[in-house]
Amino acid sequence: KMPYVRACVLELQRFANVLATNVQRVTERDVVIRGQTIPAGTWVNGDIHYLMANDPVFDKPEEFCPERYLSADGATLKKDLMERTLPFSLGKRVCAGEGLARVELFLCVTSTFQHFKISPSPGREIDLEPKSGTFLIPKQQNLKIER
Repeated sequence: KMPYVRACVLELQRFANVLATNVQRVTERDVVIRGQTIPAGTWVNGDIHYLMANDPVFDKPEEFCPERYLSADGATLKKDLMERTLPFSLGKRVCAGEGLARVELFLCVTSTFQHFKISPSPGREIDLEPKSGTFLIPKQQNLKIER
């Protein structure tokens, strides 16, 4: 079951989701949210990265911390946090490839770290701040990869 690896994949998706924004939608009717009217026909866009980086359910969201997903026993995952991690959107327009992508991510992460030790190059630190835009792209890093 490998709960720690699953927690790492969830945290990777929360912390460094490639797609910063969700697919745009158009409101079908006037909608009032917190006293603010959004007229029918308005283009709206869900900012997935903002949601997962600012949701109060994630303690210290600016830190990469897979352990946040693990229950006290370390053997099970916290369902409430899993449900708040939305890299594939949610609802009836959720990404059709979500299941396959989750399996591929799990296999890729597991295989990589089974075969390699990855660390910063000597005298370097890893910069986790992405380049912003439509896609959140990691900055070029100098890494040391060992078998």
